Amino acid sequence: MEICPEELGGGHGDDGRAGPAAGRGVLHGAFAVLEELARVEEAGLTQLAVATGLPKATAHRLLCRLTDLGLVHREDGGRYRIGTRMFRWGQRWSPAQVLSTAAVRPLRRLAAAGCAATIAVRDGDDVIVVSGIGDPAVDEVFRMRPGLVLPAASAAEVVLAVGNPAAVGRPAPGWSLPEGHSPAEWARRVGDARERRVAFDFEAALPPLGCVAAPVRAPTGAVVAAAAVVVVGTNRLPLLADAVRETAACISANLARVPGAGRALSLLAAPEGPPPGR
Repeated sequence: MEICPEELGGGHGDDGRAGPAAGRGVLHGAFAVLEELARVEEAGLTQLAVATGLPKATAHRLLCRLTDLGLVHREDGGRYRIGTRMFRWGQRWSPAQVLSTAAVRPLRRLAAAGCAATIAVRDGDDVIVVSGIGDPAVDEVFRMRPGLVLPAASAAEVVLAVGNPAAVGRPAPGWSLPEGHSPAEWARRVGDARERRVAFDFEAALPPLGCVAAPVRAPTGAVVAAAAVVVVGTNRLPLLADAVRETAACISANLARVPGAGRALSLLAAPEGPPPGR
């Protein structure tokens, strides 16, 4: 089914003629709607228009076409969710497939300790969950579902930065300092995680959440993901550190046995460089 820019709204430039810039605007609008739905899971038209900054009429036209294409599902009450086609496409992202295969059993053992166990990767400036096992107590505060973008400067982001030390003081494309951290502060956190092979984080939510993360390495040795646990409170974090390290090591070992893992994970590997602060 062909998508026509004029039909989606914004199909013409300022001079009234259709062109590539107009098409890019339509695509940006469509992806903004899909990104917001992925973030909130379910939303109405007005909420989506406000969140994306699109005129309500434009948002409605986009939603109609995205629904026709199976990318968005419209509930009987007029609210929208991500559609089945998007779900199928997402399942084919090879890094997630490889990591999920290598992590399923180690994460299951880790979650048995009564915590949410996840594996996350870097996507530009974001860190996203690709697989995991939830915990009811944690889910009431922060449900660790696949596709979730983790808060900035999380423990997972710290251990992922261990694989790209050159980007700490001199951010490379797609890598930047988390908001609120100076280069020196961030370098200290990353350096500590490199030495201890684990990073800690604390979210002052209600109830508070604690996190421990450790780096997962591809067969090449490059850091490609973070294995992490999230628990309510902080008392158990030191006790979980060894279990998280062991889980990350087990996932790393499993990756060496997954066919095609090296190629699939190559996009997640950060360039090597000198340690931060040097």
